[in-house]
Amino acid sequence: MISKNNTTYPESSPLAIAIGVFIGVLMTASFSYAALVLGFSTNGSPVAAVLGWGIMRAIFKRGTIVENNIIQTVASGINTSTAGVIFTVPVLLIRGVEFDFWWIAAAAISGAILGVGFIIPLRKQMIDVDRLRFPSGTAIASVLRSPAEGMKKSKLLLYGALLSATVYVIVQFPKLGLPKIIPASIDFTQILGLPTYISNEWAISFLSLGIGFIAGRNGLFVLAGGILSYWIIVPIVISLGWIPPEITIENSASFIHSVMTRPLGIGMLIGGSLMSIVLILPAIKATIKSFNVKSMKDSGSDELPIKVLYIVIAIGFTLFFSAAYSTSSVGLFTALLISIVSIVWLLFAGIIVSQATGMTDWTPISGMSLIAVALLMMFLSSDEIVTAVLIGAAISVAIAECADMMQDLKTGYLVGSRPVKQQTVQIFVAGIGPIVSLAVMLLIWNSGAIDPTTGVKLPGFGPGTDIEAPQAVALGATIDSVIDGNVPTSKFLAGGIIGALLSFTALPGLGVIIGISMYLSIKYILPYGLGSLLSIIIARRKGKEWTEKWGVPFSAGLIVGEALLIIIFAMLTVLGVL
Repeated sequence: MISKNNTTYPESSPLAIAIGVFIGVLMTASFSYAALVLGFSTNGSPVAAVLGWGIMRAIFKRGTIVENNIIQTVASGINTSTAGVIFTVPVLLIRGVEFDFWWIAAAAISGAILGVGFIIPLRKQMIDVDRLRFPSGTAIASVLRSPAEGMKKSKLLLYGALLSATVYVIVQFPKLGLPKIIPASIDFTQILGLPTYISNEWAISFLSLGIGFIAGRNGLFVLAGGILSYWIIVPIVISLGWIPPEITIENSASFIHSVMTRPLGIGMLIGGSLMSIVLILPAIKATIKSFNVKSMKDSGSDELPIKVLYIVIAIGFTLFFSAAYSTSSVGLFTALLISIVSIVWLLFAGIIVSQATGMTDWTPISGMSLIAVALLMMFLSSDEIVTAVLIGAAISVAIAECADMMQDLKTGYLVGSRPVKQQTVQIFVAGIGPIVSLAVMLLIWNSGAIDPTTGVKLPGFGPGTDIEAPQAVALGATIDSVIDGNVPTSKFLAGGIIGALLSFTALPGLGVIIGISMYLSIKYILPYGLGSLLSIIIARRKGKEWTEKWGVPFSAGLIVGEALLIIIFAMLTVLGVL
């Protein structure tokens, strides 16, 4: 452990913070696109730790373990808000609802601040007393302890990024006026002579492949959910004659997906998320019971002073309430009541997700946010969709920040960092992520092509486009069912029971994982599943340690390279260059 009075080894240096911000913005931009495409993202902390060593040692010829830990803390604190924004806000664009960018940003920033502020007092219980493992945080600590390997891994990440970026550019040759060499996707349905309702399209996406490789064995459950949805349920429903006669065989798969498999998947997501609360209730009770303001006051300079946290939480709540009140037509008292209830749910959900992350390394963020938005829509009128989504985004961001802050503190605990350093930097930088993620979302939305037949500008993502934004589509379907009073109760209930039962398996998040994958796009699930299979095969031949050391950094590069090229092409499109 490094003494708190040690001045030999720099920790939260200005250079470390600056590099962390740079990497965080880079990852946020990349993973925002990945979340729009796939419907889920991945943990960015390992990428930040690898890049941190590469930049510090290759460019600045310096760097300590604790200094690089600050880099990954800053970077992950910025990047972790990606899912909270991308899973919620795009639904407003898809539905054509006007909203104020800065009020949405203010709400998301408030969520980031509140998430960090609320979870800090529970550090001692989760890490010192309960000694939760936080698998990803433990793995990151091993990366930080290996500076020499960090340099080699940084090169691998760069090679992966160059490969995926090069392939993406070749795929986009037609946009550049060059002949098509590689298609954007390959449809094996006709090639294999399969029925037209069997979706067997593979996107040429190294990003999907890379995320699947990093997921490893657990990624097979995502593949299983997609296969269940598209290759098993669809043929069974058609063979039983359960589709209306006016639906053509060509449109039967999309019809079944919208009226059956998507509601079932949403139900499994909600059921699995709620069951996670039940399963870890004893741990939650112990954590809440352990909260002691006096212990925060007596912790000296190792923890952020409780007075600072009071100020942080007050600022976060003020932003949250201002955004909720300014975007709705409800009265002051109602807005205040909604804000208080939302903050209570935010705190409760944040503890749940932090506990789940510490025990199993999975985070049911989308389930918690979907529940919050659905309940708000039941309470508010149908005209208040912006407010409901705004609050849902804030809650989602806060939940993600809770889990990330605790995971970073676990890493710091293992490598000898001072908690107060990590807590301080994350509070100050967490609000950067939502702005970057929202900006990327709008950039991609405005990069849609012009329809040559109508002259109308097409959206950059959503149904009918290459970027389907499945989480936003699922949230929109749930909102519609609540507004129309046509909630598919039986399908939600059936899915909820299945999701809850799957949560009792060896993988507690199984119900959530399969539920989400049932409404994702099959053309991205298939390369994702291929990445998972490759990870398993290579691990058997080369060993698990080799796969994690060298395969994961290369795969992270595959994600970053394609995502950054997508954003560059989107910028060129918006500027009229393409």
